[in-house]
Amino acid sequence: MSEDRDQRWRGRYLDAAHLFVPSRLRQDATLLARAENVVNAALMAATAGPLYALAYWLLGLKLAAAEILACCLVMLMLMAPPVLRLTGSIAAARELFLCALFFNFTWLTWHLGGIHAPTASWLITAPVVAMFLGGVASGVFWLAVSCAAAATIWALPAFGRAPPLAPSIDMPLLHLICNLGLYVVVLVFVLLFELTKTEGFVKLQRALATINELAIRDELTGSHNRRFLLGLIDREKERADRNGRPFCLCLFDIDFFKRINDTYGHAAGDLVLRRFAEAVQEQVRGTDAFGRYGGEEFLLMLPETPAPDALVLAERVRRVIAGLRLRGEETGGSEIGLTVSAGVAEYRLGEAVAHAIARADEALYVAKSLGRNRVQCHDEDERLPVAPKPAMEQGGAQAAGGSSTPSAGRLLDGAQCDQLTGLLNRNLLRDRLRHAMDRANRNRRLVALLLLNINGFKEINDEFGYEAGDELLAQAGSAIRRCLRDSDTVARWGGDEFVALLEDLGFESDAQVVAEKILDRFGLPVRVAGRDCFVTLAVGVALYPATDCDLDALLKRADIAMRGAKRLGENSVQVYSGDTVQPQSERLALKNGLREALAQGQLFLEYQPQIDLATRRVVGVEALLRWQHPVYGRVAPSRFIPLAEETGMIVPIGDWALRTACLQNRAWRASGLPEIKTAVNLSARQLKEPGLPARVLAILHETGMPARCLDLEITEGMLIEDLAGNCALMSGLRQAGVLVSIDDFGTGYSSLNYLSELPVDILKMDGLFVRRLGAAGAAASGAGAGKPGARSFAIAEAIVSMAHRLGLNVIAEAVETPEQLADLCAMGCDCAQGYYFARPLPPAEVAALLARQVEAAPLVPA
Repeated sequence: MSEDRDQRWRGRYLDAAHLFVPSRLRQDATLLARAENVVNAALMAATAGPLYALAYWLLGLKLAAAEILACCLVMLMLMAPPVLRLTGSIAAARELFLCALFFNFTWLTWHLGGIHAPTASWLITAPVVAMFLGGVASGVFWLAVSCAAAATIWALPAFGRAPPLAPSIDMPLLHLICNLGLYVVVLVFVLLFELTKTEGFVKLQRALATINELAIRDELTGSHNRRFLLGLIDREKERADRNGRPFCLCLFDIDFFKRINDTYGHAAGDLVLRRFAEAVQEQVRGTDAFGRYGGEEFLLMLPETPAPDALVLAERVRRVIAGLRLRGEETGGSEIGLTVSAGVAEYRLGEAVAHAIARADEALYVAKSLGRNRVQCHDEDERLPVAPKPAMEQGGAQAAGGSSTPSAGRLLDGAQCDQLTGLLNRNLLRDRLRHAMDRANRNRRLVALLLLNINGFKEINDEFGYEAGDELLAQAGSAIRRCLRDSDTVARWGGDEFVALLEDLGFESDAQVVAEKILDRFGLPVRVAGRDCFVTLAVGVALYPATDCDLDALLKRADIAMRGAKRLGENSVQVYSGDTVQPQSERLALKNGLREALAQGQLFLEYQPQIDLATRRVVGVEALLRWQHPVYGRVAPSRFIPLAEETGMIVPIGDWALRTACLQNRAWRASGLPEIKTAVNLSARQLKEPGLPARVLAILHETGMPARCLDLEITEGMLIEDLAGNCALMSGLRQAGVLVSIDDFGTGYSSLNYLSELPVDILKMDGLFVRRLGAAGAAASGAGAGKPGARSFAIAEAIVSMAHRLGLNVIAEAVETPEQLADLCAMGCDCAQGYYFARPLPPAEVAALLARQVEAAPLVPA
């Protein structure tokens, strides 16, 4: 209770102090602290001044008492906060206060007997207060002034200028009052300073706690999100490998969820997800980890739990969910009943987490194949029979003989797996592909479907016999499997065709890289029927998400691409693209053409303006690399930049881009346009190159561009790969005056541990956060804070607040709507860029934009 009362009084005092601080100064943590200290100093003078005037009056020093009151109340010290409010200048208010403080104690020292006066020691207060109000430079200045004043008072008698006679009063008492007063004033001012500083740290701690909480939670259900949950499973895997005690994974899938969404709407679907998550969390232990794995799938990790115990818990969850009945506005008054299917797998020591999850997914598929609303354990993990469904649920489905439910492994080894190769067959693949496409839509990540055909397989059958052909198919399936990640899926499509399903790809070119890796593997001979045979493949690639593409269309596109690859000849890859198929040679042509592109001027830069949200003027641009290919037209950066990284051409291309951007910035300034900063992206390969700071500074010197106009953008993922080395590199650049930004903040790492250690100036909030704004607006921080839109606003606002507390400016990317802009302004974001203001522009259009800005009003979006 006492702590709450103290917090309320502290809040009331700070609210009162902020009445004298202009809103512009409240946006920056450093400026706000300086302004608060000015108000603190004035409060100290207003309270302490009259008390000391009274003491001097009682001692008979009426002139000194009047001078103290005049300096503290009537004249200058108490005028500092109003001056701060009216002018918005911390320096003016600070110097006004310090001048009054200095005059007060200099006058008292001179009129109370000179250097031996009791108030001589008070001359130290001006530099001490200046240190708090203005920093080291201000403190050193006033220390020099105070020392000069003390020396002057001491030396004047030697030149015949004696101070007035000391008053005939009790001087020891006056010395005691002055010394005690000095201690009390310094102590009170330090306490006020600590109050404002502590409040700032409390706000920062709350912002960090908000970001940390929201970063690990699923916005809709409040359970762990997928990334954090997988991190917990990885840590549990490490413990299990050390202590030899395995754990279990339970993968839950809400039955017929798509039908619920289609029938009752997405609001009802969201209600189902929330109530399901709440029901499961009531059943699990505090040590268990539960979260949303994606869509209607949830994953539960049970530490140090064997499969039989995990089955009992999963069955209990199934029964609880089967008893749920949902009714409300979201369901239109209708009652919705739920069921859930679950797959259980026990972690095997030493295996990859992805393998364990895949086995749980196989068990889940079996549970759904057997009629849903059941729990199924993976065959290899079964030690006890799977908990049977109640008789009322089974009805007459079970035979009189009471035959047991088939296990996951037996079912997969039978109807769901290819008997020859041991791979999944086409029926199970279609189901996996459907789930992969759903996850791709949710996660906005690419899925690639590779259809692989063995060229000339009929000739091998005719030459060596069908047994040799079967042996070749088995070896081919194994070889393809070894070329893929554990999380990828391989299936036999039929005859001499295989399908590889690749999920969670970052770039379209990743699928081509995998296809070429498989072709390289088949460059070696395959031993068939005691003889070496050279086998070639034709690979067709289809990507998803894509326009007007469902499951069957995706399979058809992969088949079209594969047939195009067969026409090109042996060991060819083609990617389906619209009505045409990109030849496999395109990737090689782009890779080989990068050097020629740099030499022949095919590369160029466009610039996207960055807008100061307070003034609505262009304060900077981001340089974006483009490639106009003579054959393929404009090539997307996502296609050629990975190739440049792979070949090492990114280093000379990056130097060219930096030099070109610096020359363009100098050209704008030379034509009389206002000075702006230019942001240039650095790649991971450039960061690892030795001598990067020296090259950057050499380019700045060569182009004549001021270092303060250059902003180097580095993604957060690259920064933490070598934290110590990158900190040293960035410190050297910042000492030379170059600005450093963290690009795409929040997309992959968002580690709060390293943020305070990095020598950076700017934090760029990724467009992922900005796109979620605008729905709830600034009101999200109020009553509607529980809604997803409000949570998105809270996350973005916490990022801005945290950055400001760390002294960083914030630039929001991908601003596209006025509602997003309004939210960013409400939370105090410094700058923004995006299509709402301007698309990336050629240099001439940027110059015209800056010229109009000089002549007319700030930039207002159309």
